[in-house]
Amino acid sequence: MSVTCELYGDALIATLSGSIDRKTSPKLSESLLEAAEPATHVVCDLADVTYISSTGYRLLLHVYHLAAAKQGQVALVAPPPEIRETLFATGFREFFVVAQTIDDALEQLARQSAAHAG
Repeated sequence: MSVTCELYGDALIATLSGSIDRKTSPKLSESLLEAAEPATHVVCDLADVTYISSTGYRLLLHVYHLAAAKQGQVALVAPPPEIRETLFATGFREFFVVAQTIDDALEQLARQSAAHAG
């Protein structure tokens, strides 16, 4: 598991790769939560994620709750088909913006932020 984080305006863009499971979640959580501190929104690029365990989904839900506390949202970009299926089957899809590209995710977050502000 690897993660790279970049702040883009009020959004943290986190590019993840590998497996998000019981072994990798603690280090990923530490990296993500520290990097997300100044951000309102979090965009997780999942294109190179091969597997997410229940621990990984709990981590994503935790990130969602932290963003929601700041009136922000979490976008999941390019989740592989099996991860996308799990998001829909479990109802987790309701918590996240799902997009195919980072630009699309940022655009959706900006649109929804403007709608909530006005």
